[in-house]
Amino acid sequence: MKALLLSLLVALSTQTQAQERIAVELLIDDSGVLLDAQEAQSHTLLLLSHVKALATKRSGANAKVEVISTSYGRTVWSGTPLSIRRDPARAQELVDAVAADPGSCNNLPGAFAELRSNLAQLEREGVETVHIIVFSSLVHTPRPCDQVRNITLPQLPPAEGDIAGALASSPNVRSVSFYWVSPHQRIVWEQYLSPAFTALRDGGARVSFFDVERSKAALRVSPFSVSPLAEATP
Repeated sequence: MKALLLSLLVALSTQTQAQERIAVELLIDDSGVLLDAQEAQSHTLLLLSHVKALATKRSGANAKVEVISTSYGRTVWSGTPLSIRRDPARAQELVDAVAADPGSCNNLPGAFAELRSNLAQLEREGVETVHIIVFSSLVHTPRPCDQVRNITLPQLPPAEGDIAGALASSPNVRSVSFYWVSPHQRIVWEQYLSPAFTALRDGGARVSFFDVERSKAALRVSPFSVSPLAEATP
């Protein structure tokens, strides 16, 4: 009987550890250059509802969720789908963290540098499955952006930083999804990120890249699966 009880406790402990080995990295554009900001906000909330829905799945309830602001270039919220579902105050903090500010700049190099740092930390913590979601029009506005009067599109990706390198910096990334990309920026950024996308796909990751209109349809369904078995095949 004791041996059976011990085996059960070990199995439960192993299961809990497996649940904690999943992470979701959200890079959310909260800048003043986000396209169709009001409509974008409603789709950002739709994205967050998919994250919250992970709380109903045993494999995703305790996933580590980190939200990176593209304007601040740093992590502004972290928690789990279960904490979003159970704690209204934490859920409201998350909603507030992704609200766009019309007066803010867009620090894309800083945001992706933060992503690289987060991915490295997740590796140190033993997280084996990471999903990256970028919700951004991919328009960079160097500081001080209050002096920027006109933005000509398409705009080249920022020369500083290593955005492509950040995306492909961890072997544990299982999916990368871009939403709400400016149609003017799409071709430029797809070409810029092509080496990273190739490396990700070669490593078994699923890569998706949607402009604004395609994002509306794509976000009607969950953008990722947290089942390790399902993610084994790209």
